[in-house]
Amino acid sequence: MFPCRGSLAFTQEAGANEAADLEQVAVLAWGLRQQDSERALQLAHEVLAQVPLSDLADEVRNGIQARMRLVQAEVALLGMRLDEAQGLLDQAELDFSALQDLRGLCDLHWLRHYVAADRGQAECLRQGLETAIELAERVGDGERLLLLQLTLARSELFRDQMVANHTWDARLPRSTEGLSPACAAAVADYRGLQCGLSSEFAPAAQWLIEAYRWSVASGQLRRALSVASNLGYTYTSMSDYAQAVEWLQRGLSLARESGWPGSLSLALAQTGDAMRRIGQLSAARELLLECQALLAAHPHNRSAMLALKYLSEIELDLQENESALQHFQLLAERAQSVDSKDMHTDAALGQARALLRLRRLAEAREAALHAREVAQQQRERSTLVDILWTLAEIGQAEGQSPEAVLPWLQQALAQAERLPGYCTPPALLESAAAAHAARGDFSAAYQLSQRASEVRQQVFTEESGKQAAVLHVQHQVERARAEQEHLRQLAQAESARSQALQSLHTVLLHLGESGKEITAQLNVGRVLAVLQRHVEELLQSSRLSFFLLDERGEWLECALGCLDAATAGARIAVSDAQHECVRALRSRTELMIEGQRMVAPLQVADRVIGVMRVIGLQAQSFGEREQLVFRNLCAYAAVAMDNAKAYEKLGELQRQVAAQEKMASIGQLAAGVAHEINNPIGFVNSNLGTLARDVGSLLALVQAYREACGESASAEQRQRAQTLEQALDLAFLAEDLPQMIHESIDGLQRVKRIVQDLRSFSRVDASDWLYADLNEGIESTLNMLMHEIRYKAQVRKELSPLPAVYCLAAQINQVLMNLLVNAGHAIERDGLILIRSWVDGAWACVSVRDNGCGMAAEVMKRIFEPFFTTKPVGQGTGLGLSLSFSIIQKHKGRIDVDSAPGQGTCFTLRLPVQGPDSVVA
Repeated sequence: MFPCRGSLAFTQEAGANEAADLEQVAVLAWGLRQQDSERALQLAHEVLAQVPLSDLADEVRNGIQARMRLVQAEVALLGMRLDEAQGLLDQAELDFSALQDLRGLCDLHWLRHYVAADRGQAECLRQGLETAIELAERVGDGERLLLLQLTLARSELFRDQMVANHTWDARLPRSTEGLSPACAAAVADYRGLQCGLSSEFAPAAQWLIEAYRWSVASGQLRRALSVASNLGYTYTSMSDYAQAVEWLQRGLSLARESGWPGSLSLALAQTGDAMRRIGQLSAARELLLECQALLAAHPHNRSAMLALKYLSEIELDLQENESALQHFQLLAERAQSVDSKDMHTDAALGQARALLRLRRLAEAREAALHAREVAQQQRERSTLVDILWTLAEIGQAEGQSPEAVLPWLQQALAQAERLPGYCTPPALLESAAAAHAARGDFSAAYQLSQRASEVRQQVFTEESGKQAAVLHVQHQVERARAEQEHLRQLAQAESARSQALQSLHTVLLHLGESGKEITAQLNVGRVLAVLQRHVEELLQSSRLSFFLLDERGEWLECALGCLDAATAGARIAVSDAQHECVRALRSRTELMIEGQRMVAPLQVADRVIGVMRVIGLQAQSFGEREQLVFRNLCAYAAVAMDNAKAYEKLGELQRQVAAQEKMASIGQLAAGVAHEINNPIGFVNSNLGTLARDVGSLLALVQAYREACGESASAEQRQRAQTLEQALDLAFLAEDLPQMIHESIDGLQRVKRIVQDLRSFSRVDASDWLYADLNEGIESTLNMLMHEIRYKAQVRKELSPLPAVYCLAAQINQVLMNLLVNAGHAIERDGLILIRSWVDGAWACVSVRDNGCGMAAEVMKRIFEPFFTTKPVGQGTGLGLSLSFSIIQKHKGRIDVDSAPGQGTCFTLRLPVQGPDSVVA
């Protein structure tokens, strides 16, 4: 878990080589994560960038990626960025689990326990370590197993010292001999802490000094900082303030160099306590407040609770008893929530002292007795001295007799004398002497007074020698504080820069994915929907407006989100030079207005197709990051919208081609049919003419025979002729037969005209541009549709003479047919269709007006859209007017519509007489 310095130096030399493989660099990054966390993080980023491009096996690649996420997680953890660390650990867990990498999972859960520790989550801490221990046992890694067991045992000491000693004391090594540097540091750290919590301060200091040496050797800088702070606390408890300040200063300097909030906060807390004990209350309070500020987001962190404890004791020293009581009560709540017994003892003792000074004696006694019970369970013998002494003071304040008070003082003295390296406070000796004197035992009182004087003289002598060192250290502390402030500001600036780069990296990744999704859409509606979603994700608290430039370049048509005060209508005139969207369009530059509005043109190569705008919900919503995002979204939107429009036009052209091919096929069929029936019609027509002539002649002959034979015929012949004439009804035949033949000839003439109109309409033989008579086209189209219109409306024509128009006659006939069919559909019965034609300069004009149902304004806006129809499903395709519009555009003409509900509709066509090339753009 922590490579020794020798192997790490070798790996560094190999990693410096450009040809070093990724596995070597990954090992180096893992080994440097505490010794040089910035370098480790840089290496991790490089490895993660190169691994996907390497030719390593998938299993090896995934393993390296997961290990580098552990490096990133530990660096984030050291910086107290706990949420970031948790997220990285979650990612790494997925990878390690997929690979079934038990060592990786073991290291991962070891880091999880640190996250829980910094958050004060005792149960999660224990679960993380127990899971890591189980994994180390499964993989058979003895060094990892020992290191994890020592870590769990150390944490259990703070939770319940007696249980921890019973569980771990015999199972763990009592010497560092033969152990790796990492395990040796952990063993010495555990044993030193065990002795310190049992008030065995001299052996505790020896163990901790060894732990510090091994921690530095193994690259465990976090442990080294913790050990230095605990050494300071140990020497403070032994009243050796010079040594205490020396170690605290060493730890504080290391912590400031590292820039790690967790380690720095512990050093600040322990140094603050030492400063309090030498009477520098103001300086101590500043250090402790700085510690609390660093851990404001993590109040259950142990360093935060230490700072709260020491700050409460300063308030007792300053007679701020009410505030001290409140803080000790808060400390008790936090200690209870994380199940920290030693903190619970200190909180109870502090409450007893504060309550004593507030003269709330019954509550003070109850708190002190509770503190004694917990201290005895935890074997906190030095703390027990203070608790017993406090109980004696409470008894004196309650007015108890010397006989009742003295046992507490005697227990306190006995406890103090049993502590190796502990200097019995002279004030305690003097309190015991006063109690003996009060009960008349002057001999014992004298002896205790003498001891108090000797101890005070000894302390004075030692303190005199140490005072100069203490003053020097104090000066160094002040100097270090100034340096620390400078370093802290630098660290903050670097942290802000790192966070900004990380944020920018995340945004760029998101932008890349957004660009892929936006530009993949080939439908205008989908482009707008996807764009709006990404604007909401990347530019929170903003409203999007999207405008497209119309084909003539006269209007910005609103396509999305225009319901705001700055855009009164659904479109903006390009001539409105004051409008922010028009200014962006004309200048082709991005505009930032009051930090709240961003407007930019949508450009594709040299073309501008529209404008995009976002509006923040409050002032100064947007900065450089938002401008970068907006600029890229505009580029993606422009490309996507241009593609969607092109795809839409392609689809429309395909539909038009299909419709035209269909019409051509119908025309070819009609022409074929007309050709096939034209000859039989000619034959029938010729035969009917001959028949009419011959029938007339035959009837004339019959009449002549009647007249010639009338006188000379016999009676019998006349009778037979008369009978036959009556049977044939010769008079009727003579009158009706010529009429029938005449009607048949008329019918054939009409069929002939229809065939001629059908051929004229289809124009199979006229697919090229030619000069055509529009009036003739109107007539032929009417002949084709008369059977459909005659039962609904009367058709009135007001056709003026027109010059021949250069056009595609078949397509113009198709337009006329669509307009007449729509006019017929708009009329239920007894209607009127008026068809007019006239000349307007170089334009030939045709209008088709009906008095049918009419259209609303919103319908008129969409009638030329492909597939838009107001007819029931199955009764219309929605392509007729769209195709008509395209045909007129092809001729560079115009088609206008005027309509209102209940007032009928009028379509007006304007075609250039000399064809589209004569129209000036």
